[in-house]
Amino acid sequence: MQRIAIPYRETGRFSPLVTDYLGAVPELREFYRWSADEDGLHAAAQARSFDPASRRVLCDALDRQYAHMPVQPQVRASLDRLRKPNAFTVTTGHQLCLFTGPLYLPFKILNIIRLARQLSKSERAVVPVFWMATEDHDRPEIDHAFIHGQKVNWPGTAAGAVGRLNLDGIGAVLDQVDTLLGPGTHADELRALLRRCYRPEHDLAQATRLFVDALFGRFGVVILDGDDAELKRLFAPLMREELINQVAVRSVHYADGKLAAHWRTQAFARGINLFHLRPGHRSRIELQGDRYHVLDGGPSFSLDELLAELDQHPERFSPNVLMRPLYQETILPNIAYIGGGGELAYWFQLKWLFQAMQVPIPVLLLRTSAAFIGNKDRARLEGLGLTVADLFRPLEELKARIALKNASFSTSMEAEKEAATRLYNALKERAKAADPTLEGAVNAIAKRTMNGLDAMKRKLVRAAKREQQLPLERLALVHEHVFPAGGLQERRENFMPWYAREGPEFLDRLLDELDPLDPHFSVLPG
Repeated sequence: MQRIAIPYRETGRFSPLVTDYLGAVPELREFYRWSADEDGLHAAAQARSFDPASRRVLCDALDRQYAHMPVQPQVRASLDRLRKPNAFTVTTGHQLCLFTGPLYLPFKILNIIRLARQLSKSERAVVPVFWMATEDHDRPEIDHAFIHGQKVNWPGTAAGAVGRLNLDGIGAVLDQVDTLLGPGTHADELRALLRRCYRPEHDLAQATRLFVDALFGRFGVVILDGDDAELKRLFAPLMREELINQVAVRSVHYADGKLAAHWRTQAFARGINLFHLRPGHRSRIELQGDRYHVLDGGPSFSLDELLAELDQHPERFSPNVLMRPLYQETILPNIAYIGGGGELAYWFQLKWLFQAMQVPIPVLLLRTSAAFIGNKDRARLEGLGLTVADLFRPLEELKARIALKNASFSTSMEAEKEAATRLYNALKERAKAADPTLEGAVNAIAKRTMNGLDAMKRKLVRAAKREQQLPLERLALVHEHVFPAGGLQERRENFMPWYAREGPEFLDRLLDELDPLDPHFSVLPG
């Protein structure tokens, strides 16, 4: 089976904001700087500069972060390239989902690898960087993975930044994964890799770094943890500006007002868009009167005290979803960010914030979306007279199509409706001739009749579906495989069942197939 490419708009699974961006609609143009294509990437590269002192801080931080693990030769080459004064990065990032979480995280990382390779041919050296969102504090979003449709859950309670969580209880989770993975040519090596990375003595950030590096380090991917005091020190002037002048809320509200004419906004700007970190907590900062209060029982500061805290301990401050892109672009020589539809939506709220803070904004690219369909499911579809593209139609519509096509009786009521129309038109003429006021009564009777015929058609369709139960069950099975729980496969299923069968070649195959500059959804064999 060759890759099947479907325009994103035709999938019915992406927001109007995303499809309008891919379609370069004029109304959206003012919300981003660079076009999402090769021309935009080359223009962004030509315009990008990066302070040498900031580059040294970045590279020293990466050396510290890699100091306690073996560094693959390809990663070492990327780290060395990044020290060169003319090197760029392309970046993606995500929460520390258990075992990388849904499929789309590997898709994201493979996208930056491919884009960095493409750009390195014509631009200066470009390094792919994966940003670990270690400071996120929403544990329920990251504490599980779906393997062969079964949910694997890492029990525990929220306790501040998830990257700092110790892996208590991970052994029982790994035992469950061992069982779910089942047989596979590469299943045992995957089990061994999981147990090397996800050890009880590791925290989640360390485990994720080891696992992602083991999978993608051979491609030269550099993994960056923003929870770093020296990197935060580079960002401190912008955090200071936010604390004093609340720049983000004004800039984002301005963008929101413009976006609201056509699209829904993604993220909510608060008065202060920074968190305060302390053991077990990542808490919002609120200005109440003339005091800055850290919620969840945290400390309270005057403005001078808060700025002194920032100067002395920048690592205690954490950007929220709207400030995190500013942090990323402050500490990286970045020319492109690859994200999902929701991520791009909040980036569109940020153009004027970037301008206000005088930070370069990168090219924004939609990560590749894809699904896998096995040979058996393709054969089932063909037996039903459907194509893979048909699967993106509403399920009930497909069920009706199959039932009506194969039913032993007709469900059409068109002949009856035509006959009824002739009958009531004739009756209307006779009634008008007798008494013009009777026309309304005839119309009411005609409407009741047509409604009754529509109701009968619905009953016949239901009867056809009952008669065609077996083919409809086959359709439902295929649909559930491609759209588990009704959603995109990539947003639920973990990559490991595919990797257990194919091993590293699975990632090589995806790297060849998934192009972040191709505006199509991909359906792949699998």
